[in-house]
Parts: sequence; structure tokens; C-alpha cells
Amino acid sequence: MARTVMFFLVVGLFAAAWTEVDSMGNGNMKKAGRLLDDLDANRRLQCRRNRCNDHGRCVFPKARAGVIRCACEGRYSGNNCEIDDSVCGNILHFSPQRTDVNTGASVPAGWIMCYIDENDADHHSTSCRNLLAGLPIYGGYTGLLGAGGNFGCWHGQSGSQSGPAYAGNDVILAACRNAIQQTSVLAIGSWAPPATTTLGVCIKLPHLQVEV
Repeated sequence: MARTVMFFLVVGLFAAAWTEVDSMGNGNMKKAGRLLDDLDANRRLQCRRNRCNDHGRCVFPKARAGVIRCACEGRYSGNNCEIDDSVCGNILHFSPQRTDVNTGASVPAGWIMCYIDENDADHHSTSCRNLLAGLPIYGGYTGLLGAGGNFGCWHGQSGSQSGPAYAGNDVILAACRNAIQQTSVLAIGSWAPPATTTLGVCIKLPHLQVEV
């Protein structure tokens, strides 16, 4: 009889303990569910605040709770679709990388970095100033200069990736100055062979200038 009582006592204690553990587990699951709901609400709020600048849509990767990405449309790029890739006009390519990976030099505020390279064979003999075609607001280089803007051009040996930031010869530092080599061309002989040359064009845009 005593053994029977002891058996049921042990079973009862085990059942009570299991109920408590199960209750704690359910509580933790509910807390985790509330946390995920809060994260989703926060992501939806950020999207309503125009996270992608009207140039893309919000994407929520299922595998990464709380993470928001922008799927950009058309000519726009950047983390928040804030970069208009047509800002360099009809010929030049826009370089979103503003810091030279070799030297650490950066594009000054109010300037943008553009370029052509070995892949732009149709423009290897085009004067740098004539590469500024179809610029938003200004049109060409005459409109840019007339509005108070400026630009500089500089050659460098193409690097592991496209763009002035990966090229040699301090392209960003040298090009981002007023009136530098504005009539130069990409193909200038053995010193800058077209097959391995990047011509960086750094443009100062008047509408991006801030008076201090």
C-alpha cells in the first residue's frame, strides 16, 4: 500500500512539474510571437514612411526578422533607391563607390564621380567635356559651367572592378578639381592604352552645393 501511494505521489509531482515547464514554454513562444509582430509592425511603418523614396518597394527577407530591403526600379539603385544612375548623363557611367579603395581619398560633398573605361570603345577618342551629354538639369558641359558647376578628368589603370574607386593613379583625388584635363580623351597612346584604362570624370553639381 505504501509503495502504491509513493508511486502516485511521484507521478503527481512529475505531472505538476511538466505542466509548469509546458506553461513556461508556451509563455516564451507567445513572447517570441509578440516580438515578431512588433518587428513586422516596425517594418511596415518604415515602408509607409517612404523607405524606398518612391523608386522601389520594400522587401522583407523571411530568413532575417526585422530586416528591410528595397527592390529598386528602373535606373535607381542604393540601399534605399536613393541613387539616380542617370545622373551622369547619356554616356558616362555613375560610380556609387565614392572612396578610393587604394588611397582612401573620397569624392567631395556636392560632386559626383562618373567614368568610362575599356568597354566604351565608341567614346575612347571623345573629348572629356563632350562626355558630359544628357546631364539632368544642365544638358552638357556648357550648361553645367554656365550654372556655376565644374568638372575634372583623370586617367588611371583599370582595377579589379569597374570604376574610378578601383583604378590606379589617384583618379578620385586628381579628377575632383575644377577645370582639370577637360579636353583629354581616354586613348592617349602607350601611357593609357584603351584596353586597360579608366577615365574618371568628377562633376561638381551646382544644385548640390550648400552655402556655409
